[in-house]
Amino acid sequence: AFQEYDKHDLVVNQSVTEIGFPLFEVTLGNDDNRRRTSPVYRSFEGLPPLCVVVSEHEVVYDQTVDLVNKARSVHVPVTVGMWKYMCHVFCFLSSFVPEGEQSMDFVCDWMKKKYGFIDSSPN
Repeated sequence: AFQEYDKHDLVVNQSVTEIGFPLFEVTLGNDDNRRRTSPVYRSFEGLPPLCVVVSEHEVVYDQTVDLVNKARSVHVPVTVGMWKYMCHVFCFLSSFVPEGEQSMDFVCDWMKKKYGFIDSSPN
């Protein structure tokens, strides 16, 4: 997805990958080290339930799908919220774009249901 979606992702775009990939090599050394630092290649055994928010058009979409599938393969419950045409970390844009706010609401609702959090907002 890096090659395909960096044309669409407004956060991790072509220029970020051109600058970022060489930095990966400087800080991590090589692809083997990079893989060892990625959560996709780590153990998922014993993790609590996960809530994952992703856009079908962000650069790490494929890696996110791999992460979800790997977690599920060891019976970690995973809830996925999927949006279209959003950039990487779009949920952090919740003050600016409706989809960002929707994704934050999705995660908050999941936490409330999963862990019994009570809404403490004044109503």
